[in-house]
Amino acid sequence: MALKSELLLNKVQVAMFMKDAVERSVDWLYLRNLLHRFIESKQTFPFAELCYLHANVFNSENDEEELYKLMAAVELLVLAFDMFDDLEDLDNFTEPWMDIDRGEAINSSSFLYTLSLSHIHSLSSPYRSEILGLFLEYALQAMKGQHIDLANAVKTEKECLQMIRWKSGSLTALAAEAGVMFACGKRYEEVKEYGHQVGIAGQIENDYKGLFTPHKQDRKFLKPSLALLYLQRKFNQTSVDILQYVHSGKDFDEYFGSIVAFKEKLLEAGVTQYLNVMKHIALKKAETYIKKLPLPAEKLDELLTNLIKK
Repeated sequence: MALKSELLLNKVQVAMFMKDAVERSVDWLYLRNLLHRFIESKQTFPFAELCYLHANVFNSENDEEELYKLMAAVELLVLAFDMFDDLEDLDNFTEPWMDIDRGEAINSSSFLYTLSLSHIHSLSSPYRSEILGLFLEYALQAMKGQHIDLANAVKTEKECLQMIRWKSGSLTALAAEAGVMFACGKRYEEVKEYGHQVGIAGQIENDYKGLFTPHKQDRKFLKPSLALLYLQRKFNQTSVDILQYVHSGKDFDEYFGSIVAFKEKLLEAGVTQYLNVMKHIALKKAETYIKKLPLPAEKLDELLTNLIKK
């Protein structure tokens, strides 16, 4: 997930506030340095951007320092869930937490998860209890979605979209709703709904890109996903050919000759078009919910410009 336009968000400041939260809670240098290393591995802070966008759309007079503390808490939670996901799925070995002792990595992710919740208490916002409630509500949803994914319990397109809504959409909804709650102390059903839809669209896009990452491909394709569910319906012979490849254990370069040939096969099978349609359905739903918000036209335009990719 990435916002479309540039926001006046200082990404260095986001990382600094994340590190500051660690330093306030960790007096053991080894663990502090380890957590700093994980924070430094993040190149972007899209969930902080989402939180920042919503806080400023709903209130242009926010306390910037307090807002950055909130954004740090959001990104700490997301980092913890990224670590949980990698450690549980074992399909991404490029991250720094994947090249240390597994027990240390699990404990570090649990620490960051707890720290993100604890950090909310450092806010001076009169709505910090409500914000903490949002963190707990959406963290539980994300964990439920992850467990459904891990258990390979998805059998239908509807179930898959629900799993994505919980696993990924919950975190985008959290970032958006936390920003709104910080700004004005309110919840809007529309924000919750389009927050989930933006997350679904982003995850569909990420899953498609993940098909072309060699170290991720095998597990990503074998696990229930929109792409695999589509192929299993065997609309054409190319779908059958790709399914045979999925179970061959070979890399796409070895099986098809090149990434270009593999992409052509996905296009022939209809997978590319299908995923693109599903992504844009989610974005269209998000757009509909955004337009229902009781905000001035220029504020709605700001949300649409940043969240809806045409």
